Amino acid sequence: MIKLIVSDIDGTLLNDAKEFAPDFFENLEKLQKENVKFVAASGRSQYTLEKVFHPFERDIIYISDNGGYIKGNNFEKVIMPMTEAQVHSTVETCLNVNGLQVIMCAKDRAYFVCPDMEYIPVISHYYINYEIIDDYRKVNEEILKVAVHDPFGSAKNGYPSIKDKLDEHLSAVVSAYDWLDVMNKDLNKGVAVKFLQDYFNITKEETMAFGDFNNDIEMLKCAKYSFAMDNASDTVKEAANYIAPSNNDFGVSKVIKEYVLEKYLKI
Repeated sequence: MIKLIVSDIDGTLLNDAKEFAPDFFENLEKLQKENVKFVAASGRSQYTLEKVFHPFERDIIYISDNGGYIKGNNFEKVIMPMTEAQVHSTVETCLNVNGLQVIMCAKDRAYFVCPDMEYIPVISHYYINYEIIDDYRKVNEEILKVAVHDPFGSAKNGYPSIKDKLDEHLSAVVSAYDWLDVMNKDLNKGVAVKFLQDYFNITKEETMAFGDFNNDIEMLKCAKYSFAMDNASDTVKEAANYIAPSNNDFGVSKVIKEYVLEKYLKI
């Protein structure tokens, strides 16, 4: 019996036009009536995820900032925030690489550090509640991660430029073609999913998960019913037990309908 469904958002649940499947919210309501918990897991910030799901955000649990923050079902949990020294050294390292747009991510807002104004429309799409700052050392908030927009391609430009220059307890993770995240090396979406499984007493065998990019791999390993999207990278497909139709074919909604609602719940 499936009791927990976890899905990445961009490139997985949403199509490339950032749209939900036409029947997604209908399926979601059916899941909730059967007490199946739905978790939206993303590198996005909490407040941006709530906007994406508005006005249907009720009873959804959010894993934001690649596992750094969990909120939903009347509780919240910050997991492994960065130290001030780690934040400062990471920001300095990233600012020394050509093209990188640096974002310090707190629970309720983001700080754009000395951004190139050309890229504000791109990064503000993912971080809608933001401040533009010149001196990152004046920020006096708990920082969950440092997100980096790389217009030149994060895997070939930003990641190789910074990965060996970070604090030994931090790691850089490529989360999309033009995005990477720097955070505690022991932090990922899988850590957050494991927390929820323990909190709700749900097993791996009762969990279904969907993802498309490398930052989803640990999350997929927490689920017996792990699905890589057809548009996922080969690395993600190797980590998953099953393949779902692509995000543009609304594979998440199709799998939920066929395997959970119709096969297991008989709806």
